[in-house]
Amino acid sequence: MASIFDVGSSALTSIQRAMATTGNNIANVNTDGYSRQDVLLATRSPESSGGVQFGTGVSINDVRRAYDRFLTAEVVSRQGSNGFYSSYTASAERTDALLSDPGTSLSGALDTFFAAMEAVSASPTSASERQVVIAEANTLVDRFHYLDNRLRDQAEELNARVETLQVDINLYAREIAQLNQSISRAQTGVNGTPNDLLDQRDRAISELSALIKVETVTQKDGSVDIVIGRGQRLVTGNEAETLSVSAENRSDGPIRVFLSAPSGGESDITALMVGGQFGGSIEASKNLVDSSRRELGLLAIGIAKTFNEQHQNGLDLNGQVGGDFFEVGDPLVTGRLNNSGGSVVTATVSEVAALTGDSFTLSYTAEGVRLTNNTSGQTQLLQGSPVDIDGVTLEFSDANPNLVGDEFLIEPTAGAAASFSVVITDGAEIAAAGAGGGVGDNRNVRALIGLGDSSPLLNGTRGYRGMYNTTVSNIAVETRSAQANAKTEDALLQSALDRRDSVVGVNLEEEAANLIRYQQAYQAAAQVISTANDSFDTLIRATSR
Repeated sequence: MASIFDVGSSALTSIQRAMATTGNNIANVNTDGYSRQDVLLATRSPESSGGVQFGTGVSINDVRRAYDRFLTAEVVSRQGSNGFYSSYTASAERTDALLSDPGTSLSGALDTFFAAMEAVSASPTSASERQVVIAEANTLVDRFHYLDNRLRDQAEELNARVETLQVDINLYAREIAQLNQSISRAQTGVNGTPNDLLDQRDRAISELSALIKVETVTQKDGSVDIVIGRGQRLVTGNEAETLSVSAENRSDGPIRVFLSAPSGGESDITALMVGGQFGGSIEASKNLVDSSRRELGLLAIGIAKTFNEQHQNGLDLNGQVGGDFFEVGDPLVTGRLNNSGGSVVTATVSEVAALTGDSFTLSYTAEGVRLTNNTSGQTQLLQGSPVDIDGVTLEFSDANPNLVGDEFLIEPTAGAAASFSVVITDGAEIAAAGAGGGVGDNRNVRALIGLGDSSPLLNGTRGYRGMYNTTVSNIAVETRSAQANAKTEDALLQSALDRRDSVVGVNLEEEAANLIRYQQAYQAAAQVISTANDSFDTLIRATSR
């Protein structure tokens, strides 16, 4: 039968543990990711004597951490949304500031260029006025180059950021997989609940969720599987897959994301990556930076092609037919790094009005050559080369089994702003006169000026200024929307954190009260031991006579 010493001793031991746990809570009040712990006490199994059951004291049943899986899941979800919008908004604000700033905007350069043309119209034979046109044309070209260079820098920075985030994601994935293994082993053994390991895993999942959208699936052995993006499994038990990214042959090219299993095999999951800073950076690169560069390129092509066409209808001061005024490069065609080398794809602009600013992916598949519009997602099998698509003529090698897997990114307008240039250097070569007119005629220069108010782009729906203003307007709307969403997500995340912390966080006042309560219980238990000792001494003295 348990003695009074046993009962008192069990109380002292249990209360000591409870006081130590309370002290640990206080010590970790500022530790990120720490969950408050409570000692769960349970009555020891009673003993029977003379048909009566007597208590044998107290024991520690478990040390439980404060935890609410629903509140934790909400925080994880909000972390992903907040990370996305914080990253996306920063890029949107930067792009908006670049395109709308009067000091860098194309609008002013276009106005100044056409004002110089008006001066030539008023004085067709003036050499100085003609040279001003050449100078303003170069200023316009320089403005295109400046904007494209800044956007290219931004694209490169976003790609570099995605690569850095990819490294962090893989580190968290491996950490979670290792913690899964440790937690699973601990929970199947006799060491009790591994609270600190569970906190470490929750913290790793929370930090991972800020980088990319995360969903968790808890398994029976205590491990947690991690699903990212739109259903891609990153961690399964103690195994982590590896995320990798590639911009192919260009540091400023569209980023692609791949997932590799430990057993081998790689899949392209670019279209499935959403949420978090990772997804926000990819979306910003695609929807803001790349889109703006393609639209700038479309405008550059539109100016070059339509201006040249009209310029060739006039006569210069030397009585010669006008030549090209501007020049712009061909569409960009980028092959994947692992292409076979046996396929060739070229692209040329065939109809300016039909250009959309979209990019395309041409893929050699088992069923033939497939073309996908990267903006709309529409796809089609091409029936032989050449083929005209949205104002672009594509020529490509015939499909054969050896080329299956080859892939090309076709960007009809993306590089045009960078390659935009002025061909004419002598003002006398400006074809201001109409056909058959004298040197003082201004009919062709008036027609050239009229291009500024016409709508030669996007199937007759946009002019030069309208095209740029639409780009600026779209970015401005996207920026305002992103800012509003970021503000909302900040508030929602903070609310979710507050609700979770009210459950799992350490309250110093509560812990101080617990210390007083345990101290009183400890003193009482010590008194039990003292009383037992006195009783034992009395018994010894009585039996020693």
